[in-house]
Amino acid sequence: MKRIAFGFMFLLIQVISHLPFRVMYWLSDVFYFLCYHVVGYRRKVVASNLASSFPDKSKEELKAIEKEFYAWFCDILLESIKAFNMTQAQLDERVVFDNIEEMEQHVNNGHSVFIDMAHTGPWEWVPTIYHKYFSHIVGAELYRHVSNPYLDDFFLKARQRFGTMVIPKDKAIRPLAQLHKDGKIFGLGLLADQTPSRGNLHFWTDFLHHDTPFLQGPERLAKMFKSAVIYLDMYRVERGYYHCRIFTITPDASKEEDGMVTKKYANLLEETIQRNPALWFWTHRRWKYDHQQILQEQQSKKA
Repeated sequence: MKRIAFGFMFLLIQVISHLPFRVMYWLSDVFYFLCYHVVGYRRKVVASNLASSFPDKSKEELKAIEKEFYAWFCDILLESIKAFNMTQAQLDERVVFDNIEEMEQHVNNGHSVFIDMAHTGPWEWVPTIYHKYFSHIVGAELYRHVSNPYLDDFFLKARQRFGTMVIPKDKAIRPLAQLHKDGKIFGLGLLADQTPSRGNLHFWTDFLHHDTPFLQGPERLAKMFKSAVIYLDMYRVERGYYHCRIFTITPDASKEEDGMVTKKYANLLEETIQRNPALWFWTHRRWKYDHQQILQEQQSKKA
């Protein structure tokens, strides 16, 4: 059954990834109609998230953001699939990096760089930064295995086709430590806006009018390797074209107080979302944990 499922998914990926952009976006419009108007995929979750994050906006404004989000959501899913067969020239044309000198400075100073990103654009397009500007360092990204071994192998090879080092998320320390030991500078891309698991609710901060937990693993890894940390502000200029602005969070995470790197990342991400509220993944239950309840549970366990 897993082989059959892979065969179906492989065929779907191949068809979509070979479509011309114009046809792909026409298909995205069809998916938007089905997703939003017919299926209503997670519309209650999206509406609730938007209403609680933007209490000053009217119902009409929230509805407009909701519709724009679903249209972009379908775009980005197909754009991520399209990445598997995009040429380097296509990626270079459609992804522009601003403030690249920020990252160059850290690399020239001998620091590896943690690239903290978010679900605000087609993240599968970002590794082109290594080929275009930093072919002399090791470009890497963390990867979460999928349960289907055939599909897992396909995704791994697809992400490695431009020379990117793909590291399992749960086994990141050893390969990074080896690179560090060998004196190699690396860039590591991280989607840092995911909700922590229940056992990793250690850092909370005010974010979009919510008391919100953030992953602190990226900060701890950066401290471990005395790495610089940058924020990649990815935003859409027009359909199919993105700019990535680079902001330095710290030139050396090991010199920062605990929590500062994560806090600054959260602040920068909030600024990105406030600029264009529709371009973020509102379908996930970002605020499913109650801080006070978690604290009470932790105190009970200690007792």
